[in-house]
Amino acid sequence: MADEVRADPVALTRLAYNMLLVSRSVNGAWTDAQSGLALPVEAFGDTLSAPQVGKLHGQVVDSVSITTGRFVGVLENMMDALYGVAFTYKAVDQGSADHIGEAAPAPAS
Repeated sequence: MADEVRADPVALTRLAYNMLLVSRSVNGAWTDAQSGLALPVEAFGDTLSAPQVGKLHGQVVDSVSITTGRFVGVLENMMDALYGVAFTYKAVDQGSADHIGEAAPAPAS
């Protein structure tokens, strides 16, 4: 027989909310950082390799943007999953409580 698994719906909800805060923080930090990463061509000097370095810089920024977006998406998916589990546990607990209430004998009058 399997052991019982328990979870506190309130704690799961708090954790989900923290995931939301972290996802917003990561997204905000990346958004704020992007303006400082938009460099003019002159920033890479006047050597023969400067255009390639500038192009690579742009590719790195694009890659980080994609990766950050995916990470934020993972955090948001985790938040949704945690809210879903919390709701399920709360519904099952309420259903069990209702069932116990129905099964209890009526008080003697």
